Amino acid sequence: MKVKERDIIEENIKNLNEFLSDLEVMAIKLQNYHWNVQGKEFFVLHEKLEEYYDEIRDQLDEIAEHILAKGYEPFGTMKDFMENSKIQEAKNEKIGRQEIYSSVSQDFQTLQQKVMQIKQEAEKQSDYETSSLMDDYLRNYAKKLWMLNESMKG
Repeated sequence: MKVKERDIIEENIKNLNEFLSDLEVMAIKLQNYHWNVQGKEFFVLHEKLEEYYDEIRDQLDEIAEHILAKGYEPFGTMKDFMENSKIQEAKNEKIGRQEIYSSVSQDFQTLQQKVMQIKQEAEKQSDYETSSLMDDYLRNYAKKLWMLNESMKG
C-alpha cells in the first residue's frame, strides 16, 4: 500500500473513531436524561430516551466492529471518547422536556454531520462498505431530527 493511500485510510479510521466517540458520549448523555427527566411528558420521554440509547449502543458496536473488520483498533477508553467527541456530556441534574428536545436535536445534527463527512470521504476512496453503512445512519438521523423538531412545536 502506498504511503498516500495509507494516510487516507487512516484519516477515514480517525473519522470513524471520532464518530464512535460521539456515539459513546451520546449514549451516556441519553441515559443521564432518561434518569433525570421530569415534568410534562415524563412517561413518553423516559421511554423514548431509553429507546434512543439502546439504539445508539447497537450503533456503537456496529461502528467498532466495522473499524476492526478494516484491520484497525476502535477507541475503547472514556479518555479517548471524551477527547475525540464533539458532543458534550450532560450535567447530572433534573432536566425538562424542552431542554432535552433541544439538546438531543443538536446532538443528532452533530452525528448527522459527522456521518455525511465519513460518507463523502468513503465515496472518494471507493470504500463502499463504509459509504453504504453511513446511508443507514443518514436516514435514521434525518427521521429522528424531523420527529424531534415536530415535538418541539407547541
